[in-house]
Amino acid sequence: MLKTLSIKNYLLIDSIELSFDSGFSVITGETGAGKSIILGAISLLLGKRADTDVMVDKTTRCVVEASFRLKNENLRSIFSENDLDFDLNTIIRREILPEGKSRAFINDTPVNLSVLKSVSEKLLDLHSQHENLALGLMSYRTQIIDIASHTTEDVRLYQAEFQKYSSVSSELEATKKKLAAALKETDYYKFQAEQIESAKLGDNAELGYLEEQSLLLENATEIKSALGNALNALESEEISAETLLREAKSFVSRLSPKYKHAGIISERLDSVIIELRDISEQLSSDAEKAEINPPLLEKLNARIDLINKLLLKHQASDIAELKTKYQEYKSYLNNAEELEEKISTLTADQNKSFEKVKKMADSLSVKREKSFPAIEKEITGILKELGIVHAVFNVKNEKSAEPAVQGFDNISFLFSANKAIPPQQLEKIASGGEFSRLMLTLKSVIAQAASVPTIIFDEIDTGVSGEIASKMGKIMNSLAGDFQVISITHLPQVAAMGKTHYKVYKNSDDNRSFTKIKVLSEEERLTEIASMISGEKLSVQAIENAKILLQN
Repeated sequence: MLKTLSIKNYLLIDSIELSFDSGFSVITGETGAGKSIILGAISLLLGKRADTDVMVDKTTRCVVEASFRLKNENLRSIFSENDLDFDLNTIIRREILPEGKSRAFINDTPVNLSVLKSVSEKLLDLHSQHENLALGLMSYRTQIIDIASHTTEDVRLYQAEFQKYSSVSSELEATKKKLAAALKETDYYKFQAEQIESAKLGDNAELGYLEEQSLLLENATEIKSALGNALNALESEEISAETLLREAKSFVSRLSPKYKHAGIISERLDSVIIELRDISEQLSSDAEKAEINPPLLEKLNARIDLINKLLLKHQASDIAELKTKYQEYKSYLNNAEELEEKISTLTADQNKSFEKVKKMADSLSVKREKSFPAIEKEITGILKELGIVHAVFNVKNEKSAEPAVQGFDNISFLFSANKAIPPQQLEKIASGGEFSRLMLTLKSVIAQAASVPTIIFDEIDTGVSGEIASKMGKIMNSLAGDFQVISITHLPQVAAMGKTHYKVYKNSDDNRSFTKIKVLSEEERLTEIASMISGEKLSVQAIENAKILLQN
């Protein structure tokens, strides 16, 4: 149960400290006094997102803290699942820092909002007025059924498996799209790869070698003639260059005793003669290579032309880069094959997961539908106690062909308050007062099933009065036998039934107004309930009526 609540620097609240008792407590106060502000602060403990707009003083933190006393250790598992220290005296705190960051703590351990919500919703159920609108949501109606039919754990396990199914289905769909895109380009990439492959490219020096050979063949006649003339000049039978060099060496050698450089010059002439022989051999070899061969030249030029066209077409700078392009094309083709294999694997995984999801969804539907008659009977009975004597409440399930996050089930609540009107979707036909009674009835049913220690009702009695208001108060008081119930109310009939009575009010100074809350004494409570009956101007009759309500 909720033991204490502390709120600091939150909207109109500077600082309030509250203690709560077990049983049925009520909170009253004029419209605009700040009751909704207190609920807004409590909702932060339930994981609601917030920003610095809630802080009046932007230089200091906003802090909301609540302490809970747990009756037993049945909640130990939720703490263990989230790696939290379990304590029968548990403290939950939420802080909003001036720079806008938000922090949450459970027993002084930092937690994220998801963990905060998963724990706090096991400790506290806050009924806000927007839940009337939530009845129009199938997910909310299904949640009510799951709590009442004790299938929340089945739902958790199912949704975990459904998430796997959805994930593999999404991946399969994405892979199919990739393959479809790849197949559109497959023929193109296949042609490009085959074109490069058929060229049978050599190493990166091939093109340079081919161009060199082509140049030689193109100028073969001129080269052959020039090289032949040069060779004749070096090796002429009449007087060759070598003969002249040998004569020159002979003349110099004779001067050896008389000319000190004779030996050096003779050696140099020998070197020239050797070099001349090498040149002659080179000229002779090159002259032989410079053959006049038009078919070979045509073949070489065709090869050069092919390589250059491939380089231009594939925007490659050389043969090495062209081969890299070829590997890219092959990789793209291989990727398409890999995608086909992946689709095959994912399809098998999807089919396997679908069968498991379908089996779990079928089992979930059976358990839910088995609980419908008891739920209908209990809710109809409570509605009749609340003055809707001809109430009919039905739970309808229209199953989907395909499983969804809630299973196969699409649950509707059908309601009729009159004999002549057949049951219809309650969110379409229920009046304001009927909605209030329906919500209280539904909350009563799911509270018993969910066993949340503390329930806070925010003006759940809106739209009713008189005897019905008393009956709604009695139901909340009855619930308080098993749970701690706190009701924010405008009805004196409900307020009079509270074990503890809190009043929210405003104080003002020269600068601003701020919200306060206090526990009322018996005398203050009498005055408060009387003012709820008659307004600001208390009458004797209102005070007498307040006394009667408090006595009852």
